[in-house]
Amino acid sequence: MVVFSNQRLGASAELLVSDDVAIEMLKATASHARPFATARWERELVDWLELRAGTDPRLPSLDVSEIAWTPDHFDTQRRFLLEAIERAAEGSEHGLAFDRWRRLIEAHPRESVQFGRRWRWPLNN
Repeated sequence: MVVFSNQRLGASAELLVSDDVAIEMLKATASHARPFATARWERELVDWLELRAGTDPRLPSLDVSEIAWTPDHFDTQRRFLLEAIERAAEGSEHGLAFDRWRRLIEAHPRESVQFGRRWRWPLNN
């Protein structure tokens, strides 16, 4: 099982899904983001999502704060990810899970974004 969370919102802001659903959500989001990814951060997000999907079974959780948001571009970055999630959810049998994950990201407080946050790339061993 994989926990999608937003620790900034507290323990009640979690989504628990099977490994297969989590992998499908991450891959679909990356796939639906890739055609629109023009900025460096957007391309890195797509790569990061794909790598996270490929780390099974070492994907116990994914918190919104793990995304390398930047304070100056947070609103644009969040919108980019939210739109990719919405596109991925269309026609998916996991629409409800996508919606819950979208709401976790949508509610992420801007003030919790740290300057200098870097991607933590999963190990593919």
